[in-house]
Amino acid sequence: MKKLLSFFTILVLSAVCFAEPQDAGVCEVRLIIKNVQTTNGTIVVSIHDSEKSFSKRIPLQTLRLEPELPSVLYTVKLPCREYAFCVYHDTNGDGELNTNLVGIPKEPFGFSNYEGKSAPGNFKRHKVVISTDCDIEIPLVVF
Repeated sequence: MKKLLSFFTILVLSAVCFAEPQDAGVCEVRLIIKNVQTTNGTIVVSIHDSEKSFSKRIPLQTLRLEPELPSVLYTVKLPCREYAFCVYHDTNGDGELNTNLVGIPKEPFGFSNYEGKSAPGNFKRHKVVISTDCDIEIPLVVF
């Protein structure tokens, strides 16, 4: 009987010790969209939490923000983990990022971890690890 009781005690303690946390925590992320040039249109932010979400352009969440000069500030609460943030300023209000014939954006755009000096990358390049409340600055660029 003692062996059976000891076995169940060890089993219960193991389950408690090795169980995954139910809530990884929620972080308050303050987005700072910089270099806003006009108050026309809408700032669109897509939030991606995986390579699949990023590459297939299926965001976890999409924000539509009113543009303000020279920067837009917005706070969002997200579970603490990795994210990539994609932003564009829909200056003409048509609901899409307008591009030229070869696909280069005509409207201002930006990504987390991107300065606009090269072509945008994948989720791995633009991801930000969110483990506590933080500020994420995303400068808008135009080619």
